[in-house]
Amino acid sequence: MQVASVYENGKLFGALSIGMLVCAANSSLTPVANAQTGSTTATIEVKLSEYEIEMPKTVPAGSTTFKVTNAGKELHNFEIEGNGIEKRVGNLNPGETKTLLVALKPGTYEVYCPVPGHKSHGMSLDLTVR
Repeated sequence: MQVASVYENGKLFGALSIGMLVCAANSSLTPVANAQTGSTTATIEVKLSEYEIEMPKTVPAGSTTFKVTNAGKELHNFEIEGNGIEKRVGNLNPGETKTLLVALKPGTYEVYCPVPGHKSHGMSLDLTVR
């Protein structure tokens, strides 16, 4: 922001430059939803604990944010694999939450905890995307 100093009656005043006022008058606030191309992002809540994954088994196709919370007492992780996708959220300490944004196509995906031994103890499920 440019500020021009103006002396009036021995006092210093700050005045915005004319250019800034013109720019401000011509701008408008655009909500994020209107700035996008009309697509929406689904948010899927995921809870990890010893040794289970709590989440819906069917989700809609499209841009999906997995909000993953470690509700357990051990270190966990979250990975989704299938249809050319293999992404993981990263290690989660107990009580920690992270998000993972994935563009899902219709089909079947495997969701699991890649921490050694956790998948074999039941931390996996098949996710259907429609």
